Amino acid sequence: MAHPFPEGSEAVDVSESLGDDGAVAAFADYLENEDDELPEDGEEAEGDEPEADDLDEGEEADEDEQEGDEPETAIEAPVSLNADEKAVFAQLPPEAQRAWAASEARRNSQVQDATTKAANAQRSAEAHAAEAHSKAKAVFATQLAEFASHLAPTPPDPTLARENPGEYIAQKAHYDALKAQHDELVQQVSALGDEASQEIDQAFIQQRDRELLAIPEVANEETRMDFFDRAFGVAEALGYDRDILLRDGNATDFKALVAAHGWKDKAAKYDAIMAKQMQRVRNGKTAKPGAAQPSGSRTARALKDATTRLRKTGSDADAIAAFEAQGF
Repeated sequence: MAHPFPEGSEAVDVSESLGDDGAVAAFADYLENEDDELPEDGEEAEGDEPEADDLDEGEEADEDEQEGDEPETAIEAPVSLNADEKAVFAQLPPEAQRAWAASEARRNSQVQDATTKAANAQRSAEAHAAEAHSKAKAVFATQLAEFASHLAPTPPDPTLARENPGEYIAQKAHYDALKAQHDELVQQVSALGDEASQEIDQAFIQQRDRELLAIPEVANEETRMDFFDRAFGVAEALGYDRDILLRDGNATDFKALVAAHGWKDKAAKYDAIMAKQMQRVRNGKTAKPGAAQPSGSRTARALKDATTRLRKTGSDADAIAAFEAQGF
């Protein structure tokens, strides 16, 4: 089927807002412009090319030679090839070069994907191993603390100081020495537990950061702050402490808060729409006497009927009815 417009001409841009009359007017203007641009009879259109018969045979031969002598674009050897392979690549025909280059690009992409997956798997395995080690250390610290509590030395009986001061002094010195050793053990166990707790918290934060960076909005630096602003805004509205959320919140918590922010915005928009609707209803109920009533309301219909009767009859009764219909 032929194109509705002459070749090389621009289509008429008719906006939907013009309507039928505007569309017709625009098309008429287009036809007038086309008539003005057509050359008069006997005149050649400007820029018309001469017919093929007018070309000299020498010019045709020259063009053929130029087209035949035009070299093909050289294909650069893939950077992954070594010197010998690049030398072989240069001797191949263009079709073989393109096939080899495409195969090399595909292989490099597959190797890159496999390397990335292996690196991620290694990081994940190391993180899980470190977390398991930290948890085992925390359990060990708890067990040591329980064991150390049973090793606490017993101080000497104070009554011994009155009965045998020398023996009391000797036992007290022995107790102080044992107590110092026990306190040092307790401190070491406590430090071990604190270290394990810090390692667990650090492993949790690293894992959470990896999960958060997997979210497109967080991975994009331009939208990252907006993502967390929405999350913290909802958290504050719900009464969550920001520091606790930063310490204990995981990626799922942040995604849930951002989703709740979206629901909150939708609810606010719905409330605003309903508030406007209710205000219109209240305005209709509290309209002043004589004010224009909404089209189709009972009061408006009664006023219209009474006014129509008054115009036809001109009677005092119809005038009073029209007056009362206005709310007086």
